[in-house]
Amino acid sequence: MKITFLRGLFLLTLLGPALPASADVASELTGKLVALRGKAVIPYAATELPQAQYIALYFSAGWCGPCHQFTPELMKFYHEMKPKYPGFEVIFMSRDQSPNEMEKYMAEMQMPWPGMRYSAVKSDRTLNKYCGSGIPCLVVLNEKGEVLSDSFVGKEYVGPYRVMKDLKKMLSEGPASAATATAATSATTLTSASPAKGSVNSPSGTDWNAAFKKKP
Repeated sequence: MKITFLRGLFLLTLLGPALPASADVASELTGKLVALRGKAVIPYAATELPQAQYIALYFSAGWCGPCHQFTPELMKFYHEMKPKYPGFEVIFMSRDQSPNEMEKYMAEMQMPWPGMRYSAVKSDRTLNKYCGSGIPCLVVLNEKGEVLSDSFVGKEYVGPYRVMKDLKKMLSEGPASAATATAATSATTLTSASPAKGSVNSPSGTDWNAAFKKKP
């Protein structure tokens, strides 16, 4: 019994943080979302969110130059995939310094997906746990809050492009692919070591450690 418990605890650690058993991602987001309408940001009901199989949390900010480069690529992906596979959603998790900066960034990019309200994202410990040590950080979850693909593998930054590719495969191939992705993430986390210095570059081609550190 003790061995089984420890094994389960070990696997849970590999998969990353999950929501409490009584909760799910959709309920955690309910009543906390906003979306862009024209140039204004207004409350967003997200009535289809409870049916979403995959939710991609996008940790990003207007002050982050590499985020400005990746966000348009994520938008292209979203416009291509959302009509074909409505069972997923992207949620913007702002790392801006104020509500005005968050709304300015959403309007500038014309983000087609909802975001968590600034006051909510600042205080939400449950979903903020999914963010790595820097941005842009894209994390794909299932409805239970289990990590299916992450921009970080352990302490190594593998980037949001890889996550976007994983999500496309999950959407195209279905639940079996998601299960495979979860197992692969676990295996990679288990075997990965600290990356060589300078071996991981940002989308802009600069060293991640110099360009992506979170602002204090």
